Amino acid sequence: MPTGWPGLPFDVNCKMENGGGWTVFQRRTDGSTSFYQNWAAYKEGFGDSRNLWLGNEKLHYLTTQKTYKLRFEITTSSGSAKYAEYPEFKIDSESSNYIMNKLADRSSGNTGYYLYCSRGKQFSTYDRDNDACGHVDCAEKHRSGWWHFIPSYYCVSCYSSSSYCDRFQYNGNCHSVCIYDNLNGDYNGGNGENIFSDHSYNCNVRSVEMKIRPSS
Repeated sequence: MPTGWPGLPFDVNCKMENGGGWTVFQRRTDGSTSFYQNWAAYKEGFGDSRNLWLGNEKLHYLTTQKTYKLRFEITTSSGSAKYAEYPEFKIDSESSNYIMNKLADRSSGNTGYYLYCSRGKQFSTYDRDNDACGHVDCAEKHRSGWWHFIPSYYCVSCYSSSSYCDRFQYNGNCHSVCIYDNLNGDYNGGNGENIFSDHSYNCNVRSVEMKIRPSS
């Protein structure tokens, strides 16, 4: 029950590896749970023990208590295990559209090089587009709630020339100009067809787990 939490106590999944004390807020292991969910679902949380999103409201209250660090681990379609760790991570309240308010530079790991692009970005879902490009909805195009962003030159190019707009289409090959890390993308098969880290470098992620713990 986080400090200031207005609701009833809630259960979380904990992991004790890598120093212990980790609270899991995201997990993907197969395609049995769709992550193409609306704003309310991402706010409250959804899923089961194999595939879950704890909920943005809970994530906000947890990360506001004190300084939290973030770690995520992926297994690629080839079976390679990778991780990234960040010493500071914080999500603002719903009134700010759950901005990723803090994300310190990556301190260790061998993936997640571009997650910093989501720092300061608002959370988006297909029914609540906050990606700062007025005529493209990345959450809808890429089937995921996430801290999406679109580089301004791609947004302008799509607006001025329809030939660039195909870059934003859902195409099942892990390529997107909306974001470089899309860990909530469409699973679509045995290896996570549109789940990726570092754009195409770690593409078709078979499994992923995101977790937080107090850094001090």
